[in-house]
Amino acid sequence: MKTLILTLALGLFSGTPAFASDSISADQSSEWQREDHLFDAFRSNAPHFWNWLKSQHSLVLNPSGVVVGDPHILNFSDVQLATQGREFALIDLDDGGANAPLAGDLIRYAAGNQVSPYQISLNKIFDAYVQGLKGLQMSEPQVLSDALSYSDADYLERQSQYMDKMTKQNRFSAKADVKPLSHAPASVQELFNQARGYFEASMPGYQILDTGYKIKKSGGSSGLPRYWYLIQRNQTRYIMEFKLEVDAATSFYSYQGTPVERFPPVAEIYRPAGTVYGPYKIVATPAGQFLMRARLKPYLDFEDEGNIEDGRQMSLYIANRLGLWHGQQTQSGDLLKVLRYPEFEQLVITYVRLMKKENY
Repeated sequence: MKTLILTLALGLFSGTPAFASDSISADQSSEWQREDHLFDAFRSNAPHFWNWLKSQHSLVLNPSGVVVGDPHILNFSDVQLATQGREFALIDLDDGGANAPLAGDLIRYAAGNQVSPYQISLNKIFDAYVQGLKGLQMSEPQVLSDALSYSDADYLERQSQYMDKMTKQNRFSAKADVKPLSHAPASVQELFNQARGYFEASMPGYQILDTGYKIKKSGGSSGLPRYWYLIQRNQTRYIMEFKLEVDAATSFYSYQGTPVERFPPVAEIYRPAGTVYGPYKIVATPAGQFLMRARLKPYLDFEDEGNIEDGRQMSLYIANRLGLWHGQQTQSGDLLKVLRYPEFEQLVITYVRLMKKENY
């Protein structure tokens, strides 16, 4: 097997406590953000959900633990390991926390599925989740088995092709959709200037070929700056992203701590146990805390509305895996005692109706 050479992450999480930034706030809002499509709106409004959930009164919300915070089909994928092979895992830890209702994950996941292109019945989601909670794992859908079956050489070739698409003559290409920092708003430039030294200290021995930034207009983490570096060592190039982290959506339900505090317990359950290919860690700077990660191309990707039947099968599988992950936790037995389908269904339907009311 070809040696995997992304070795920037000396530990999963590192850094010193962050300082407050005068330019861009780390606070999220629970106010509804409208989007053209309801699934995009769902993705943009995780804080709204957890704030709403706090107003609900139910015994099913008492069992708590480590939650994903924003579980949906686009936040899970195949993750390459540094040794060999890939695992199915969570790829977005932004809204997770160590002290929130386990059922909150299930309710949010089901509500999101109902407004996604891959809608399946609520009773199937519930049954798959409960089976997982009891320790019973479903078989992998074929689309996932295929994604995990490629060799490490295949994966490296896929990343090489991705790099060729995203770059041109050692600069970011138009397809990367990265803007020059000189074109950024003053607040984004100031944030970068405060954090830059910390970013670059996290990439020792690498030549910096290009830099830029991007800000998503909709979906998860919309409005937050992401700083991109094109770097090179030994004729091999990589793209590194530093994404500003803000308060977790779950913090609208209960206190979750800073990113460097809340990421480790979430990663312990929902990320691979082994070292992954490329860095995935928090970098703390005077401007705030940033998630440092390599931009890679997984095999499993439903961002652009993949095959509908594959998406439905994966949606059911994720419900089951969510139950399995929750089932590892101390209060999972308590959840099984109080979790009932009629109440679950009513909570999901109530929130879906609220989303439609808020968005249209």
